[in-house]
Amino acid sequence: TLSDVLDVILQIGILCGVKEKAVTLLTQLRSRLRTIARVVATADERPKVMSLEGIKPLVAGGHWLPEMKSIAGGIDELHEPGVSAERMRWEQVLSYGPDVLLLVPCYIGKSSEETMERTLEQLEHLASQPGWWVIPAVRDRRVFVLSHEMICQAGPQLVDGVETLARILHPDLFPMELRQGVCYKFNLEEGRSCRPKQLRQHFVEWR
Repeated sequence: TLSDVLDVILQIGILCGVKEKAVTLLTQLRSRLRTIARVVATADERPKVMSLEGIKPLVAGGHWLPEMKSIAGGIDELHEPGVSAERMRWEQVLSYGPDVLLLVPCYIGKSSEETMERTLEQLEHLASQPGWWVIPAVRDRRVFVLSHEMICQAGPQLVDGVETLARILHPDLFPMELRQGVCYKFNLEEGRSCRPKQLRQHFVEWR
């Protein structure tokens, strides 16, 4: 879980003889998380979120990601914090009907830029599935491709990931601008569809 990751940061600080630095870092990270939670508490809605760590095959994000989505003001009704990532059937995606769909595939040995490019290339596979265009997240253009480093890799940057998710889920409450190159959003005009091969053309950087 995210709490486990923070605990390990302290353990590493102690083992490396820099406990004070670790404590200072943790204080800063936890303060940022509390700020997010405090702002999220004023939200009118908590959207239903699905995150995919893999597209071919479909793999749902696990471990600390359900906790991150919850802190950022979303709902994950499929997974509890700490569970392993698991394969999914397309029928499960359709039946869940997420309000927001996060695509954060993690490819071992690939940079964030390479991973995001590969994800954009695989969008065709998703758009070829039956029912793609009726998923609420697709219909409302709330599909995002994210950098895996701040979502899938354990470390202090996971708090950056929570802030990014909060910006995505509640843009009116979190108007700050995201770092360049960490998020792409589906921006095809609502009510329109396109051929599967054309889908990636309609994802643009979103900040």
